[in-house]
Amino acid sequence: MTVRLHRDVSLVGTDDGGVLLDQRSGEYWQLNRTAATTVRMLLDGACEQDVATALVAECPPGEVDPAQVLADVHELAEQLTAAKLAVRS
Repeated sequence: MTVRLHRDVSLVGTDDGGVLLDQRSGEYWQLNRTAATTVRMLLDGACEQDVATALVAECPPGEVDPAQVLADVHELAEQLTAAKLAVRS
């Protein structure tokens, strides 16, 4: 399953992550570095499991629970879809 941003939503990188701007409403969502990385990877076609694996690999061993990271990646994708910022296909 792939994720793409709604055509009226743009992602802009910032020093500390990124911002999603919904041009339909003028609202924006601040993303921390991990969330911005997650969104970029999903938009590039990575599956949730691959994103979680990459995020876990960036942490010292034992610092994070891989199952929790996967759950967090899934939750972010669900939130983007629910807010109509992204579409799953």
